[in-house]
Amino acid sequence: MIKKLLLGLMWFLIIFIVSYVGTGVILLLLVLAPETNQIKYETAQMFRNTYMVFFAIGSVILACLGTVTGILPGTKKKPRTKKRASAKKKARKKK
Repeated sequence: MIKKLLLGLMWFLIIFIVSYVGTGVILLLLVLAPETNQIKYETAQMFRNTYMVFFAIGSVILACLGTVTGILPGTKKKPRTKKRASAKKKARKKK
């Protein structure tokens, strides 16, 4: 149970970082202006202030659903193995 919770937290961080940074990089690459550095900085700050909460909530939801259903790697339930009889006992012959 603890392992599954830790894996869910790990997947939350991975999903959040990849989605947030990926979207931010794409947004900054689309900003073309003569005063590029100042405008990119302001755009990045505005993006962070506006959308960080939505990325965090979405990442929590995806990580929880993926962990509970076992879709994310490392979160699947392992099937229980049945105990096998070591050897079949032979019936004794009566004399």
